[in-house]
Amino acid sequence: MLITIIRLAQSNTGALAASTFRALRTAGAALWSWRQQRRAASELHSMSDHSLRDIGIARSYIDEQVRLAAKRYARPRNSTRLT
Repeated sequence: MLITIIRLAQSNTGALAASTFRALRTAGAALWSWRQQRRAASELHSMSDHSLRDIGIARSYIDEQVRLAAKRYARPRNSTRLT
């Protein structure tokens, strides 16, 4: 089984490298997005209740609002391809 996998990988080295690159790029983009969301949530959590009320967010809904905003303003998949 392992030998078959190794032979398949050797015969499709270019395709395997491209697939690996796409997987790493997708994982990197997901990590970057998650870090941006955590940064935004942290900044909102540091604000006073009065300031949060001014912008229309309840403290208990910060994480939900950050997730919704990330989905709403996310760039469509494959909108800019790196080649």
